[in-house]
Amino acid sequence: MDIDKLLESFSALSELLKTPSLQNQIKQDTALGIKIEEIATLVEKIKLQQGDNLLSEKGVKLVLEELNIKISDLEQYCDLNLIKLDFLENLKPFT
Repeated sequence: MDIDKLLESFSALSELLKTPSLQNQIKQDTALGIKIEEIATLVEKIKLQQGDNLLSEKGVKLVLEELNIKISDLEQYCDLNLIKLDFLENLKPFT
C-alpha cells in the first residue's frame, strides 16, 4: 500500500468534509453530522501518520477498519435517504 497516496486521499476527504454545502446539511440533520464527525476524526488519526505521532501498524489497521465501517454506515444512511426520493421518478410535468 502506498501510504503517501492514501494520506493524500484522506487529506482530500478531510477538505471535502469541510465544504459549506455539507456543513449546511449537517446543521439540518444531526445524525448525518455525527457520522461525518466520526469519519473526520478517523481521517485525522490517519493523517497524523505524516507527523511524529505514528500509530503502530496494528493501530493503523484498526483505524482503517473503523473508518471502513463508518464510511459503510454513511453509505447506507445516504442510500436510505435517496430511497425516500424514489417517488420523484413517477412525477411527470403537466402539459
